[in-house]
Amino acid sequence: MNVKEWHEYSEEEILQANIEKYQRDDIVKFYADYEEPRYAYIEYEIILAAVLKALREKLGRPVRAVDMCGGAGKAAFVIKSIQPDSEVTLVDLSDKMLEIARQRAAKLGLKDLNIVAADAFSFLQQDVEFDLFVYSSALHHFKDPVNLLRLSADRMSPKGLITVIAEPSSLIGSRRFRFFRFLAASSDYKVRAIKECFQQKFKGKPAGEEIDIAEYHYTGIDDHQLCRDLVSVGLHPLMHLRYPTGGELKTIKIMPYLGLCWAFGTILCLSPDDYRANVEPMKQYIKKQLPFRIRFY
Repeated sequence: MNVKEWHEYSEEEILQANIEKYQRDDIVKFYADYEEPRYAYIEYEIILAAVLKALREKLGRPVRAVDMCGGAGKAAFVIKSIQPDSEVTLVDLSDKMLEIARQRAAKLGLKDLNIVAADAFSFLQQDVEFDLFVYSSALHHFKDPVNLLRLSADRMSPKGLITVIAEPSSLIGSRRFRFFRFLAASSDYKVRAIKECFQQKFKGKPAGEEIDIAEYHYTGIDDHQLCRDLVSVGLHPLMHLRYPTGGELKTIKIMPYLGLCWAFGTILCLSPDDYRANVEPMKQYIKKQLPFRIRFY
């Protein structure tokens, strides 16, 4: 049971909670066995293709990319599939999750994927430089995402980009999102949700006991405020979008009409002038390729 106020947890305590969570056998088994529905998280392929194309044009050489806090390496594998000659590093704090990545890399015949076991802060203290930092569904595991991205920018090449993808916005805390997620969920999820609700309401089980410290921003991130805060530390959003993600395509397509573009993505740079001519083509490509409605800001 949580004994502290939520804001009293330190970044170090949240990090430790993540280490413990992603070494658990049930969590690791889920990622090892999970088969994503077609089009689930298709934004990885589309957004990263647009980003890699722009970077390659600016750099005139293979892109050095890092999938930060990447778990089993979803973003890393997508990058290699788009630009096989790119230099890709996968960083995560869980040896068990990285072992899944190693097995998948072996099946795909990828011998040049650099896999590093480290937490984000330790890795960013090293003398490294990358053209592309990717944080996929990772920021909500940190107390201070702005500081994390600022530290990443210190290890980024001058024309480099940071891509934030598949992060939950504060919309996930809304009643309509929770209701729709319940309706669209599998029968197993519904049974589990009803059971937890029953335990909390009728058995006196404290509601706070179910809160997962590893998922620090468990009610989502205020993405617009995040963008404003990033500008104040010298990181500029080239593009910011909201969209639905995960699950079957028919479910994803319905969400925008219910006001449920609940995930967000952001592409950040140090100097907007470097990419000003690339922004509109990138937006048009992403809008055309994604099979559901999105919103740019």
